[in-house]
Amino acid sequence: MRNKASISIVYLMFGLFFSQNVIAKALRSPTQTGNEIIIAKGDIPTPEKYRKITTEYMTYAVKNIGNTILQLNNLKQNLKDNHVMKAQKAYIQAHQYYETVRPIIRLFGHTDRIINSRSSDFLDGVTDYRFKGFHLVEYLLFEQHNIKATLIAVDELLMNVNDIKRRLETEQVDIVKLIQSSSDFIEMILETKLAGKENIYSNSDLTDIAANVEGSKYIFDGIMLFVPHSTSMPIMKNYIKIIGIIESYKLNTNEYKPYNDLSLKDKAALFSVLTQQAYLLATLRATLNLDVYYKYEYSK
Repeated sequence: MRNKASISIVYLMFGLFFSQNVIAKALRSPTQTGNEIIIAKGDIPTPEKYRKITTEYMTYAVKNIGNTILQLNNLKQNLKDNHVMKAQKAYIQAHQYYETVRPIIRLFGHTDRIINSRSSDFLDGVTDYRFKGFHLVEYLLFEQHNIKATLIAVDELLMNVNDIKRRLETEQVDIVKLIQSSSDFIEMILETKLAGKENIYSNSDLTDIAANVEGSKYIFDGIMLFVPHSTSMPIMKNYIKIIGIIESYKLNTNEYKPYNDLSLKDKAALFSVLTQQAYLLATLRATLNLDVYYKYEYSK
């Protein structure tokens, strides 16, 4: 009798466990019936009205990564010619172009972690074998002044950035991820660059802040026609404030003063408006009804 009771309990537990799995699976994959269906955003293409925006953005991304490659090659040539200061300038510009599209690169697996890791990401710092990419080049060029080692690091970086370019030329980004990236740009400034933690050897975080703002605004400019005026106006006003502060540190085209020149007053002002901007941009998916699911009718 006891054995039968034990067997019954086992079956009951198995049944409960199985039913929980079925319920959980059903919650993830709702039955699609009736005249309308709901499909998870990852399973469907970008709605037609946004296709032009996403296509043009990929062209923009390819162009900026192409400019990154151009500047890295300039860096190499200047080092070979023993023009160290020109090589350092080329590094800053190469990273600037990369930062105009960096959140999109993050969508392609661990690529950004491989080519843009910082020494602070690792317990062993600059001696860690995983420390490579942009900031290894920066460290060797600005801190160590090691031309030979810099050239080796640049060659590896170029291999990876060329791979990124090939991927961007053949892939598309969906509108939801693109809109999310407009906020991600601003978050990256708040997380590292506003504290001067991105380019610690070249002291060029103001240049990267400008690049992130440019990348964020490029996305917003593309979708602005679909955004209600009451939502778009405060976002545009914030961009104007942010750009106004950054432009006061501009030297000439694509060149900015060292990060250390950023005043405490302007840093505090940027923190305030960037925080507000990140929040407003993060609400755009919901505003455009692209937050979790797309809804399509069979007739469409």
